[in-house]
Amino acid sequence: MTGLVRKKFPPALRACWMTLNAAFKNRLQAVGLTPDQYSVLRWLNELTKASLCQKDLANLMFTDANNIAGLVKRMEGLNLISRQFHPNDKRKKIIRITNLGIDKLNKSRSIANSLENEFLSGLENEDRKKIIRYLQKICNFLHG
Repeated sequence: MTGLVRKKFPPALRACWMTLNAAFKNRLQAVGLTPDQYSVLRWLNELTKASLCQKDLANLMFTDANNIAGLVKRMEGLNLISRQFHPNDKRKKIIRITNLGIDKLNKSRSIANSLENEFLSGLENEDRKKIIRYLQKICNFLHG
């Protein structure tokens, strides 16, 4: 690792993210998911009371509508999610997780947890809590 990456926050954070995401992508192949598909399934499962549409997912995943549109279309084709017209606004479609999506999410959770533990294994429990808290503070600051 170069001195630049060690000294600058954005490159260091990006290097960590790229390494983590690549490892997650490799491990999720056994379940047949990508990291983005896992994220969509996780959000849909966690926010079951909400009526999520593509715009909501784009905001949750910090990406644009075009990326989400393609992702949702592929996931619907794989029967991981379903889309239905919003009861109050026929221009919107509500996205729901399917039984197959729930099954794949459940199978991939242990992969996600294992990878998180592995990546944080060099830290004491208190340091693990601190780094997550600091990242949340930075995120909150950046999103005002």
